Amino acid sequence: MSDLKKRFGKSDWLHLGLKQLADRGAAGLTVEALCETAGRTRGSFYHHFADHGAFVAALMQSWKQQHTLDVADRTLAQEQAVRAQTLSSLANGLDHGLERAVRQFAQANPVAQAVVREVDDLRTGFVAGLYRQQGLDPALADDIARIEYAAFVGSQIVWPDMPAEDRMALDRRFAGLVARATGSTSET
Repeated sequence: MSDLKKRFGKSDWLHLGLKQLADRGAAGLTVEALCETAGRTRGSFYHHFADHGAFVAALMQSWKQQHTLDVADRTLAQEQAVRAQTLSSLANGLDHGLERAVRQFAQANPVAQAVVREVDDLRTGFVAGLYRQQGLDPALADDIARIEYAAFVGSQIVWPDMPAEDRMALDRRFAGLVARATGSTSET
């Protein structure tokens, strides 16, 4: 059976949309560009999405699920002692090009902007929760999580080609600084 004969489902459109966004930016998300790349008709697209806005909303929710909620679930599935290392490994293994593309897209798209804000809040809250689990004062945990997250996002822009191993080394150094500053013996 040829690829054109196979069913192209909603998840296929969303997967393609994330790839297009990472590779081509917002221009890759037009219905025309998506259909051309997929080798599908507009009817196939509209079979799964009421309109382009519904596609963008679903696309952003898919990104949130894969790049935030799934990462949190996989992290929490680990023993507390290794959660920070797990989170660092998973977060640094994500597609940072897609992360930058989503953030750029959110500059012009209010739906994407709202989801990015939600994701930023979820992520910083999650990291703060890991610090609180280690006994850090809640206000301090929140502050450190915001700084750490800002550094994580900023490093993707400043050093877009930095290998994941180097990003994880930065995470470890940051955790060491936090441990020394707070008098903690454990590092996130």
